[in-house]
Amino acid sequence: MNIRNYFCVAILTIFCSIGLIHAKPTVAVFEFDAIGVDMGTSRAATQIFRNELGSTGEFTVLTKGDLESGLEKAGTYNFNAYDVSGAASKGKIIGADKAIIGTLTQLGGKITAEVQLIDVASSTAEFSDRFSAESESDLDVVLRRLAKAVAGKDKVESDVNRFALTQEETGESRRRKSYITSGMSFGFGFPLGDSYSGVDNLKAFAWNMRFEAGKFVVDNSLAANWGTAKVDVNGETENKGVFIIPWDIGLRYLLVPESDISPYVGAGLGFHFIFAAKIDDEPIVDGDQAMALHFATGLYAFQSYDFRLSVDAKYTIVFSDAFIGSDKTSQQIGISIGISRKWVSGQKRILLIF
Repeated sequence: MNIRNYFCVAILTIFCSIGLIHAKPTVAVFEFDAIGVDMGTSRAATQIFRNELGSTGEFTVLTKGDLESGLEKAGTYNFNAYDVSGAASKGKIIGADKAIIGTLTQLGGKITAEVQLIDVASSTAEFSDRFSAESESDLDVVLRRLAKAVAGKDKVESDVNRFALTQEETGESRRRKSYITSGMSFGFGFPLGDSYSGVDNLKAFAWNMRFEAGKFVVDNSLAANWGTAKVDVNGETENKGVFIIPWDIGLRYLLVPESDISPYVGAGLGFHFIFAAKIDDEPIVDGDQAMALHFATGLYAFQSYDFRLSVDAKYTIVFSDAFIGSDKTSQQIGISIGISRKWVSGQKRILLIF
């Protein structure tokens, strides 16, 4: 063999070695398991993930037809795999180097996609990640990002926060999207001093409607507050009671709007319909309509879901002398907890009452 032949053999060997080094592993993507999600959505999500994973250029992705025909030839007609060992076993049958299993889980309106990359030869999971979508319409973005995470073995959380990622990849700001939530709350009010005719505590039940836009929330509430107390009047014990219908509108500022749980501060004005009565033998009702001022703080939770949980603390001043035995103003500190649902155009929502 002359020098030229040696040279050709050497070049061919180098190219073959490079080809082997950079050969793409073959991956089988099994149908995603569905929890709270219909099967049509699950199948569509699996196919989108296959396409996105193939577009990364890091894998040779078997089509659904190739996967099923390979298993059929081996006499296996169950094409699904939901755990590591099952996926590795079926991956070996069809000659895949890697296998991927996934799950779609829906809670409220939020859908979480989770995937695992499995090494078929060792039957071990070598990478896993999860990401959530606010709705089904966002799933394509989530699956695209998960495919990139699997290809690079770099978790979604490691490069950017979840809210900013969705904004960047969809071309719109999820947290600046405005919408309305509606729901109910229940709590207690604790009058200060002789406020509210000397009543020790008030029960409170409210209907809330909120307009949410980024860091700001406009809170509109219509409530019913009531309470009774035994008070000493000139040495005699009398029963007194109050009933108030407060209508309050306030502005809330979210301190951590990109988080699922955000504290807030705010203030607002209201118009209160007041009924203060002596409940003994001859009831006396002293009614009034008065302005009110409030300052509020609290927490909004589950912001990226279709529902909201809120915990609120509010200091209220009512400018009225209608309360028996009270000065020209009455003050209270109120604490409440509530739940609401997002209004979505074209969809019916069940109102949840806490």
